[in-house]
Amino acid sequence: KKTFKSDQVGQVNPPKFEKCEDMANLTFLNDASVFWNLKTRYQAKLIYTYSGLFCVVVNPYKRFPIYTPSVVKMYLGKRRNEVPPHLWAITETAYRNMLQNSKDQSMLITGESGAGKTENTKKVIA
Repeated sequence: KKTFKSDQVGQVNPPKFEKCEDMANLTFLNDASVFWNLKTRYQAKLIYTYSGLFCVVVNPYKRFPIYTPSVVKMYLGKRRNEVPPHLWAITETAYRNMLQNSKDQSMLITGESGAGKTENTKKVIA
């Protein structure tokens, strides 16, 4: 049995926030809660997670069947909050805003080397 000092322990979110799609909704937003949420979503092969306006992607370093035409179709014409987190939701939102507002849109895809920036950028452009 391990014993920890109270300053080493963060508060835990209620079970209803397990695998939360948008971490901005977490009751307790601390490092441990964010990492736990990303870990549990990753283990469930849910590599896309929102954090407010941002979309966090955990690179699985393997191919998941989440870029098929049927998955793309699921996101067409949908608002971001109507479908699970995915690159297509961000892309669809930017495309719709471009058409409706007649204004250019941009995306920032950032991360460390090997994080999947190139692969995600190719999917956005395709």
